[in-house]
Amino acid sequence: MQGRRCVAVGSLLAAAMLLSTGTAFAGPPAGPADDPGTIAETTQASVARANDLAAQACATAARSAKARDAASSDVAKTAAAAADAADCTAAQENASKEAASLAGANAGPSTDANAPAPLPDVHNPADGAVKSDNIDWLYNTRGLAGNQTTPTNNGNDAGANFIHYDKLGYDFMIGDGTGGLSIWSLKNPEKPSFVSAVPAGQLMQGADAHGTADTDARFYEGENPTVDTKRKLVFLARDPRSFGNRSHPNGRTGVYIIDVKDPWHPQVVAYHWVPAGHTETCINDCRYLWTVGPANNGSHTDGQPQDIAGVLHPEWTGVPVFVTDVRDVNHPYTYAQPVDLKRNNNTTAYTHSVDVDQNGIAWTSGFGGVRGFYTNGLHHDPTTNTDRYATATDPVPYAGGSVHSDDPQFATSTLEHNSYHVTQAASDHSSPTVASSDGNTYKKTDLQYITQENVVNCTTTSGGGAGQFRIADLAGSYNGEDWSPNLSASNRFFVPTIGSYSAKDWPGASPGASCSAHWFTVLGNMVAIAFYGQGTRILDVSDPAKIDQAAYIRIPQATGQQANNSSAAYWHNGYVYVADYNRGIDVLRYSGPIKGVVQPRVCWNSCDSSQTPAKTTNVDAPVGGSVPATLTLTLGAPASFGAFTPGVANDYSAQTTANVISTAGDATLSVSDPGHLTNGSFALPDPLQVTLSKASWTGPISNDPVTIGFKQHINANDPLRTGSYSKLLTFTLSTTAP
Repeated sequence: MQGRRCVAVGSLLAAAMLLSTGTAFAGPPAGPADDPGTIAETTQASVARANDLAAQACATAARSAKARDAASSDVAKTAAAAADAADCTAAQENASKEAASLAGANAGPSTDANAPAPLPDVHNPADGAVKSDNIDWLYNTRGLAGNQTTPTNNGNDAGANFIHYDKLGYDFMIGDGTGGLSIWSLKNPEKPSFVSAVPAGQLMQGADAHGTADTDARFYEGENPTVDTKRKLVFLARDPRSFGNRSHPNGRTGVYIIDVKDPWHPQVVAYHWVPAGHTETCINDCRYLWTVGPANNGSHTDGQPQDIAGVLHPEWTGVPVFVTDVRDVNHPYTYAQPVDLKRNNNTTAYTHSVDVDQNGIAWTSGFGGVRGFYTNGLHHDPTTNTDRYATATDPVPYAGGSVHSDDPQFATSTLEHNSYHVTQAASDHSSPTVASSDGNTYKKTDLQYITQENVVNCTTTSGGGAGQFRIADLAGSYNGEDWSPNLSASNRFFVPTIGSYSAKDWPGASPGASCSAHWFTVLGNMVAIAFYGQGTRILDVSDPAKIDQAAYIRIPQATGQQANNSSAAYWHNGYVYVADYNRGIDVLRYSGPIKGVVQPRVCWNSCDSSQTPAKTTNVDAPVGGSVPATLTLTLGAPASFGAFTPGVANDYSAQTTANVISTAGDATLSVSDPGHLTNGSFALPDPLQVTLSKASWTGPISNDPVTIGFKQHINANDPLRTGSYSKLLTFTLSTTAP
């Protein structure tokens, strides 16, 4: 559509950028930012930098060796040469690990045309399910749990995770329990297809320095498996209660690394001993693992955990976090120094789980509360009042503390099982605060969701009663308070509880069944949480002081059907997948509203790219109105420069306005070539210039104002003819998406 013409002249302005090239040269010497533990993810740049540092270190070693050889009796030069040679070797090893990490990335199979047939499976029905109207049971699969015939094996699924296969275009679900590792195709996400497995028998180990040969094919239990979606790897924590062992002090702990780049044919890459093993979490893009739990770790001495060197620690009441470098999965390396020490008011206690939030902060949960740590990048360390680089092996404290409860037993000795830190992505432009029914306003990123585990039925008061889901306030915990050396059992630091929830208080409860909170995931302001014998609950946490039960489903025992004993509930691509100790995997659909802003990722465990929010579907409403196609451009009063003064150099300016209305998908405002102002046959030497305050739109607009500016330069020796100078311009409003 063409607007009316206006008297003025203008021209387009252009800008140019000068590009130049430089000469390649070695980078700066190694600094704190080059510590592999502080690198957030493996990239081609991190590999190149590691190679550069190796070249520098080895060049230094060569010079030192030459200096030593020239003065063989010089003790200092001999020592320097030995140290530099060691640095060269270490730098080369680091470069090799960095390269191995990058080389492992893959997109998985390109087709499933030749995939083998699914494995035999068992499916529990859900007859007599006790549920709300807004949640539906869709399907059940037991995987390996359904293939266990020996009662002592007690096959189950304790946890799950997901990996997206780019070339196939769909996800696979990984589940593990006492039967081993099960893998399901989610090509049909409502009905997972059991496609492959690593049975517990393939995870058994022979006798070694850490224990006798495994007996009884019973894996236990890898309760929270972690995955590397880039390299298509699964990491399973081995609890000491695996195989022939049934108690904490004995048995072996560690981590299994399983290659699932071909999900129909998983391969065990390695078993690596670690003096911890109950849950596993990838740190810094799966460059490192944090392995945690259980209360003891195979030390064979009750109440005395051991470290990586096998040294017993009677001063520890539980196992801290052990860190393993898995950049080269064929050669994992566990560091001697654990992290999350002295978590229970200056006592090193049992760390049960690690959950990474959307911002990359790792949150540990266990006896003594919850704690957050930076694991990469430069941050302020509140415990030393210095700025330093955080690493996976030496993280920087962020926030946290013991969790206040309405029962003192919970506040002193009950396990904080797992937690979730509320974050706001850059795409979330909602208010950073939330007003609560308790009369307070809370900063959203101060909110921490926490489960407190106590495996009892709903009616007992033992150990503080049934396990709880709680929301705590982190405000006041950002200055290293929980890391103070002055804390003790009688001088504790707490983060206050804002709200709490127990399934026993709500519809759907079975009072005589196990009643503890367990693993959960968060979508917007909605929490999907497993509650052991109470099934799966959907909680609305929009008001942190008044947690509401939005939906529930509990599946009882019936003929040919196991009762639920739910371990974990996962939001994933519009469904809720439930890992269950009795039933295997249940697939649910919640049809109620998702309140709050859905973040780009549904974060738990390592918070990787496979943990995706619900997919949404837009449905046209049966009522509405129509908008006619409209492109309207209205120009303001004609612009005038006034009188030009002959013999005087000057820049003259003028302006007018335009008003734009467009119902199109995009719009562009342009102006014809301004050329030169003319007066009859006379023209000004310099062209007129025109500027638009806005020239394009990416959507419909109504009455959007545009300022049109004009500029004319007159030189002191320009001949000016008596009369009026003018130019007719055409302004055009157009669209490519009408």
